[in-house]
Amino acid sequence: MKPLLAIDPGASGGLAWTDAEGITHAEKMPEGMTAQADRLRALAVEHTKLVAVMEKTGTARPTDAKPAAAKFARHVGNLEAILYTLGIPTTEVAPGVWQRFLGEFPKDKPDRKRAIRELMARRFPALSVTLKTADALGILTWATQKQLSMPVE
Repeated sequence: MKPLLAIDPGASGGLAWTDAEGITHAEKMPEGMTAQADRLRALAVEHTKLVAVMEKTGTARPTDAKPAAAKFARHVGNLEAILYTLGIPTTEVAPGVWQRFLGEFPKDKPDRKRAIRELMARRFPALSVTLKTADALGILTWATQKQLSMPVE
């Protein structure tokens, strides 16, 4: 199995990955760009031929605070630049795509987040699934299924 990294890019997001042996790992997003770059570099070294899938973000809503939206956009851009610099091929997936793959969830964001966390905790009982890692694990679940359905090179 090709090592696969899933990224929920929010500051309260997380990283989830499956290594070459098929073991799944998850952790909260490191704080700060230097810590994020260091962690992604370590994963790239540890898992050769690592590929990544990151949640597609970038659309601000009229209710979003402009400074917060700009900070989030810089954060996502930093992650993209780190992945590019490390030579980790990266694709994006819209939240609605991976969430629909997992099933139906409540419209209310806090309820939806809790439902995803509960589903991922059942799917990955060996992991301590938190609100910070649940979306990354959901993205990883979608990406793993997509990877398994792709022709082998």
